[in-house]
Amino acid sequence: MSLLRSTQVRNPLLRRVLFSRNAARWVKSLLYVDPAVVVVTKPHDLVCQLIHHKLPAGRVNHFNVMMEDLKAHLSLKTFPYSVHRLDKGTTGALLLALTQSSARQISQQFQKRTVQKTYLALVRGGEKSFPEAFGEIRTSLKTVDGYPEVDLSLQGQPCATDWKLLASSPIAPVSLLELNLLTGYKHQLRVHLAKCLHAPILGDAQYSKKPLSSAITDVVKIPEDRIFLHASEISFFKYKSSGPHKQFRLAVRAPLPREFLKLCKDLKIPLRTADILGGMAIDGEPTKEDSIAEVNGRWVHKIYPTQKKAIGYMENYTSQT
Repeated sequence: MSLLRSTQVRNPLLRRVLFSRNAARWVKSLLYVDPAVVVVTKPHDLVCQLIHHKLPAGRVNHFNVMMEDLKAHLSLKTFPYSVHRLDKGTTGALLLALTQSSARQISQQFQKRTVQKTYLALVRGGEKSFPEAFGEIRTSLKTVDGYPEVDLSLQGQPCATDWKLLASSPIAPVSLLELNLLTGYKHQLRVHLAKCLHAPILGDAQYSKKPLSSAITDVVKIPEDRIFLHASEISFFKYKSSGPHKQFRLAVRAPLPREFLKLCKDLKIPLRTADILGGMAIDGEPTKEDSIAEVNGRWVHKIYPTQKKAIGYMENYTSQT
């Protein structure tokens, strides 16, 4: 793909994202930008909550800093609008609205459950731990002392998760699952995997007190401060200004973070190129270009050395299997 010049990009917001030499740290987390919304890739340990009061000396709210960076770099009048959250330990695609009208429209989509969210998780258990290659979890949850748990009385909140086994490690009992979150209960995926599928997410000590098996720890070192749950893709409706089919579904896929890539490499778990690099899709079809002219949107994420190495590893792994 040929390199762009700043004069070729008419949208001033996109020009600032693509060609600024002084982009702040959080601006570099941008994946997708258009005049109405942005999608950023959230790191682990970020709490998705603005704090409006003054913090004690020495304390910093990094979500506030992210919003300040985006506001300044995109020349916004206000902070971007938060329309959903990801748990503190979860990485991946976080959607933010740039205008009040866009925030209302996206919030309505969340209320109608037309926003689709897909996750990737590394879990305990090899291929033989799963009776099928895919399945459904339909189990009610309730909150006790601030934490969700399975409600066997069926009087709690009905919750739904679909799962699919993507790959398993040939050297340790660890598998990669793709998860579709159909409802949005607190910690739903973590509880469903640990208590219903009996495949806890790696690093999730809250819902699995049992120590890791030596079959895992003798092969690979699991970071103690990570939970390997990644918000891989978020999709929602956008609208063209003209044409017979104005509504379309835009999906934005967030690249896997470095620690996730490294663990998959060490465990010899194959990954799809789209999960390594991220990207966009329209109505389920991956886009061939980085721009969506109808909505002045653009994929702005740059490929980093870690991702290039992961692609090379995957090519070598595929050729050996």
